Amino acid sequence: MQDFLDLLMSNKIYLAIAIIIAIGLVIFLLKKVLKLFLIMLAVVLAYGVFLYATEDDPMQAIKDKLNLGKSTVKQLDDATLDFQREAIDKVIDEVDKKLKKSGSK
Repeated sequence: MQDFLDLLMSNKIYLAIAIIIAIGLVIFLLKKVLKLFLIMLAVVLAYGVFLYATEDDPMQAIKDKLNLGKSTVKQLDDATLDFQREAIDKVIDEVDKKLKKSGSK
């Protein structure tokens, strides 16, 4: 790897080619991200228009969806609480063992 970097830095033509390739990759990735962003924006806007057209109170519908999401996250957090406690206990036990092992040396 170091030889490759030395070769790039020592030859200006190789360095120019590498810079052009890097710029091309950045532009390619930005175009993909921009497309994804525009698609997500269109989906959100279409959903908003749908809510506005079909609901009497679209803001209440959005609040209901947000509350449903919050309650689902809370339920998942409560469901994984036992796993979290077990993992913490396991880490504490391992640390205690290592401390006792290093203390007995």
